[in-house]
Amino acid sequence: MTISPVSDEEMQQGTLSRADQRCRWRRRDRRSGSGNVLMLHGAGVAADMTWEPMLPHLTAWRTFLMPDLRGMGETRDPDGEERAFSLEQVVDDVAALLDTHDIPQCDVIGYSFGGLVAMRLKQRLGARIGRTMLLEPALLEREDHATMLRVRDGYADAAARIREAATPQAGIVAFLDLIAPHRSRNPRAERMMVTRLARRPLGFANALDCVTHAVRRLDREALLAAQRDVTSVVGGKSLAAMQAYHAELERRRADWTYRALPGTDHSLPFQKPRRLAALLQEAAVTS
Repeated sequence: MTISPVSDEEMQQGTLSRADQRCRWRRRDRRSGSGNVLMLHGAGVAADMTWEPMLPHLTAWRTFLMPDLRGMGETRDPDGEERAFSLEQVVDDVAALLDTHDIPQCDVIGYSFGGLVAMRLKQRLGARIGRTMLLEPALLEREDHATMLRVRDGYADAAARIREAATPQAGIVAFLDLIAPHRSRNPRAERMMVTRLARRPLGFANALDCVTHAVRRLDREALLAAQRDVTSVVGGKSLAAMQAYHAELERRRADWTYRALPGTDHSLPFQKPRRLAALLQEAAVTS
């Protein structure tokens, strides 16, 4: 592991060298707050752009660990190539980071792809993972699993278009049409979303395929049964099927709280970071 201090003395960043991956991370340690939180970003975006706007408004925790997941940010294969990866490999990376940072127990916040990683991490590590906060998590887009499997074919097609076309834009827009069909069509907002997801297009495509493969193979009911003390947040403009499923999970389970974030879609961490942070703060102090 290499460590590089940055201007803020409470911030560190570094790289964990594994056999097949160089895992980049950021860590913030504060004098206030209590406990640890692991923050897992979504497909196609890095940790810093996802979480930095929210950090000033998150005061419940003392230590924040924010890795770049495989295919994204500054985490790369040792030779710099973009290779396919599995959910289990990503979970292995994150578990290794927890060990390296000597974090015996932590809460976890997972966005989209990171939400799926968070749930699998909880299933594997049990009580080592405390409160779980899921922001539009992959695998929980709709209750009907057969429908979700059919929809994933569209994500696989978007990933193929990102890889095969001269530019990744058409494939990225196809992904956005699936995950955020009611998003703002303002040209500036659309351009920002596409630019954000095009920073590592092949890594993004690999992450989409990673989720599709996991959706087809994972036992979702077993995964859900392993979760404890969950708060899920879905954008108010997101798919009605997703909102209904999360409301149903809250109805069925005493340890599941569902919150809608009005005026947002799947890009909720980028659209209303302060309001989203307030919901996470609430989950941290009331659960």
